[in-house]
Amino acid sequence: MKTASKLLIASTTSVLLATAAASSGSGAVQTVTTTTTKAHPGHSAHGVTPSDPQAKKFVKGVSVPEITEHQVALQQIASLNNDTREVFSSGYQESLDYVVSTLRAAGYQPKVDQFNFPFWAETQPPVLNMVAPTPKTYVPGDAEDSDLPSADFITMANSPTVALTNAPVFPVGGIVDPPTGGSTSGCAAADYAGVSGKVALVQRGTCPFVDKWALAQAAGATGVIIYNEGNTPARQNPIFVDNQPDPPATIAAVISSYTLGNELLQAYKQGQNPTVDFKVYGSFTDRFLPQVIAETRGGDPNHVVVVGAHLDSVPAGPGINDDGSGTATLLAQAQEVAAKGHYKLRNKIRFMWFGAEENGLVGSSYYASNLSQSEVDKIDVMLDYDMLSSANYIRGVYDGDGNAAPGNPTGPEGSGKVEQVFDDWFSAQGLESSRRAFDGRSDYVGFTERGIPSGGIFAGAEGVKTAEEAAVYGGAAGSWFDPCYHQLCDNLITLMTGVPALDADGLAPGGTEAEKHAAQRAMAGGAIKSLTELSAAASYAVYYFAASKDPFSAKVHKARKSAEAGRTRPDFAWRGHGNPVRR
Repeated sequence: MKTASKLLIASTTSVLLATAAASSGSGAVQTVTTTTTKAHPGHSAHGVTPSDPQAKKFVKGVSVPEITEHQVALQQIASLNNDTREVFSSGYQESLDYVVSTLRAAGYQPKVDQFNFPFWAETQPPVLNMVAPTPKTYVPGDAEDSDLPSADFITMANSPTVALTNAPVFPVGGIVDPPTGGSTSGCAAADYAGVSGKVALVQRGTCPFVDKWALAQAAGATGVIIYNEGNTPARQNPIFVDNQPDPPATIAAVISSYTLGNELLQAYKQGQNPTVDFKVYGSFTDRFLPQVIAETRGGDPNHVVVVGAHLDSVPAGPGINDDGSGTATLLAQAQEVAAKGHYKLRNKIRFMWFGAEENGLVGSSYYASNLSQSEVDKIDVMLDYDMLSSANYIRGVYDGDGNAAPGNPTGPEGSGKVEQVFDDWFSAQGLESSRRAFDGRSDYVGFTERGIPSGGIFAGAEGVKTAEEAAVYGGAAGSWFDPCYHQLCDNLITLMTGVPALDADGLAPGGTEAEKHAAQRAMAGGAIKSLTELSAAASYAVYYFAASKDPFSAKVHKARKSAEAGRTRPDFAWRGHGNPVRR
């Protein structure tokens, strides 16, 4: 990065921070002191607290100008590569090269690690023919025929090879005939009573296609035909859907036109017992892609702190917040550790920049699932930093112990301690934070599945800010936390100004132009405020776990050993917030 660029970023950031500090308008962040939280057992016994001079020095050393310097580089890469850094693009490879070269310049020996992202394709056109009561051949299509009348049905991506002959068709519960909209067909397990050994006929409606697929499979169906709902002209043709079911599919699924599905439905209702030939030829081919790992030279290799962010963006935009903010923060942390060399870090830090997170946590899940148990045992904790600079931000902390709200999942034993470390930092700064469930949408998932204590912070994505949250954090109630989430405007302009584009999907959705302008004004400067506050907490947690001797209690160690004895290694699969889930 040229000196002039560094000075520009530093000066721009200084102006924004000064503006944020002076702001008293509707966009100002309120400083709210939380009720004192009782320390997690053993938390302060190891000498590292938010007031520790070395911890404060490390946090200060990972400065916003240094972080944004890396985000500028990522924006430049995206701008030269069709505004994207998605995992199959040249923008991703150039982002990876930038991370590697930056680490080498800092004295690291980064490793470019390969992960498998299997590629699904059909080896020949699928077959769906009515055998009885009246033989009829239906026209197959593919992604190019999506939502067009040129085909009668399209295979759902990730379907396996399945060949059924003269298979009985069974309409599941909840079908609305004639269609009026709002169908819940196939959305509940009870809808599949009687489907075992038959091809499930399901109407499109209110719940995701992959949920219908998974429920049909669990009920013993031999295949799934999901037909378009038929209630409007926009819901007539077959569509192509690329979502990965969890668990992976063992039966094939197709999405058909309303006409095809209705023909089978009416035949069944008339007692004609329709049967079909149903053949799909899907297969997966191994495809290896790169991601980056770098470890500190010092530190106990038997006590490793994994710090992760994802390097890829979505195809639609450069991803300067999601997750350029995490990528850049990790780079600045790695540089600070290496440049000073005087931090007393007991434990080894493993910085990781994962690939294909946006496609369903592929790189991180592959890495974690392929660790041997002895390697798992050496990892003390996984810290996940995904989206730290949202314009309409919150200070979100993952609910490690699952006690923030009924139904919140619990992380592995010790995850509550990770939550407490972040909370201690925010509390020490007089800042309130919000708990968010371990919702399975970021790279910690592969590690929690291996029983590794995990946690993280995030500034928010497509969730809608409430009036109560706006009273705490400032910003615009009724807009998304990140109005540019998964869009072209997740870029450097939004980061540096905190003003999302007027046409951003998450800016006062459904509001008037005046309301959108008001929302912009309310969140102006918010992205840099977000990055300032969340990157500090992120750096404190890295220092805390790297500097502490055995930061977890005996209870945690006992629980991990007990869980290890009863756990089988999870099969590698990808999931998460990759392709938007279709309904």
